[in-house]
Amino acid sequence: MNGDLTSPVSEVKELNSRGEEQVLHNIYLRERFKDLQKSLENELNNVIEKRLGFFEEENLPVASCLSRSTSSSFTSALTRSHSIKRESKHPGQLPSRMFIARPSLLKELLTVNHMESIYNIFVAILVLLFFNKILDEIIHTGSPNLDLSLIIWAFGGLDRVIVIWVCMFTSTSVIVYISFHHWAHHRHSMPVLHDTVGVIIYMAYLGLFLFLPVQSLLYHELPPASSFIVLCEQVRMFMKTWAFVRSNLDRARKFKKDDDEVQVKSPCPDFSYYLYFLFAPTLVYRDEYPRNETCDWQKVINDLSQVVGCLFYTHFLFVRFCVPVFQKFGQESFTGTNLLVAVFSCMFPGSLVLLCGFFAILHAWLNAFAEMMHFADRMFYKDWWNSTSYARFYRTWNCVVHDWLYEYVYRDVVAWQRKQGESCARLRCFPMLVVFFISSVVHEYILAFAFRFFYPVLLIMFGGFGVAFMFVNSKARQFNIFLWVTLIFGTGILMCLYSMEWYARINCPPVYEGLLDYLLPRSLVCEFSSE
Repeated sequence: MNGDLTSPVSEVKELNSRGEEQVLHNIYLRERFKDLQKSLENELNNVIEKRLGFFEEENLPVASCLSRSTSSSFTSALTRSHSIKRESKHPGQLPSRMFIARPSLLKELLTVNHMESIYNIFVAILVLLFFNKILDEIIHTGSPNLDLSLIIWAFGGLDRVIVIWVCMFTSTSVIVYISFHHWAHHRHSMPVLHDTVGVIIYMAYLGLFLFLPVQSLLYHELPPASSFIVLCEQVRMFMKTWAFVRSNLDRARKFKKDDDEVQVKSPCPDFSYYLYFLFAPTLVYRDEYPRNETCDWQKVINDLSQVVGCLFYTHFLFVRFCVPVFQKFGQESFTGTNLLVAVFSCMFPGSLVLLCGFFAILHAWLNAFAEMMHFADRMFYKDWWNSTSYARFYRTWNCVVHDWLYEYVYRDVVAWQRKQGESCARLRCFPMLVVFFISSVVHEYILAFAFRFFYPVLLIMFGGFGVAFMFVNSKARQFNIFLWVTLIFGTGILMCLYSMEWYARINCPPVYEGLLDYLLPRSLVCEFSSE
């Protein structure tokens, strides 16, 4: 297929031995195969250019991407999973998210033996950590007692978590829908009054929705993992509420009734659409999504079992690499050299925790819910591990949150600035800074109330260095090495500093009282007192 036509000398010899007719037939087949290959490549490129929007978004030529593929199944998975189809109903307006039926990228990649072997390596590491823990228990206690006290403590108070969740879900599903339904159907009679009262009530509700769950978890003193569940669900329902109201706002404003009081178009979707949206693995509201006809419960069980496996994986990593290093922090001398060694020792377990969190939440958990809900668009992430710039990494790491930020923050800020007549230069910079500010504040909000202390390491790294790296735009493949080095180094710093602060608040007495003790890192005071 890739070789040249046979030389004249070899053809003469072949004519003498096998006959002129057979050689001409072979030459004809070779040429036909080349023509067929070219036509198939052109047809595939045309289909991808017409139906997929990923390559236009990333400014990558289709042919160059296909040339790097070594497997037809790999190419098919990559092109389908990368695609982001967007639509725009108004000229000049930024395109909106469009949902299409497609599988998750890792689901497709794991059908390739090479990728499945990488998955098996991580499973093998989990098995080795499991046996390492058993061996350690045998040496120190004389019996293979698998100590799960840390994970049991971290998920304590699940009964209270369930009560808090039910209250949050009831308010999100019932109160929000009934209030919006009433406002949408009656605002046409007195628009100004209803809009003013509606905004006040909506803002008050959002404030109470943020305050009451946090007050409840602080009152019941929920441990970190249980607090994470409450806070993440609180943020998720907040984003769902905002998406539903924002997506149907224009629909309600355009609603009118004719002279016979017959509704021309319903200003509020049916409750069944809203209820499905609350459980669907997406934060962008649509009345309808692409749906699968059946649910494979075996896939659901496999995905949920992978989530449980990742939890134990993370538990073993903390018990083996984190607790022994930092549990005596504040009781013994801790110098700058010890800090540097601790950061590098946390890089390996921190990176594995990062990968476990990605696989457990963005892949296994969301795919399980997508399968149960018959949700067909499984693009929860893209190939962030191949990113050659931080801009692309942030777009591909978590598509679920990225789509919400793009749909309801970035597009609205751009539209507002266009009305204000801002220059094009600021249009590209200011909306991005707003998105980063909101994202970094929400991440720090979850960590601060889950750990019970304000230690803005993630806020500085994500909202500071993360924004700075956004302006380093490189298409070189070597930048992928830089991205991985910074990710691994950053996770080591995060794991080290947050562990130091956690154990400092256990081993060191408070120096300040009240809010000041919550805001100022106690690990710095421990450092001075230990010396």
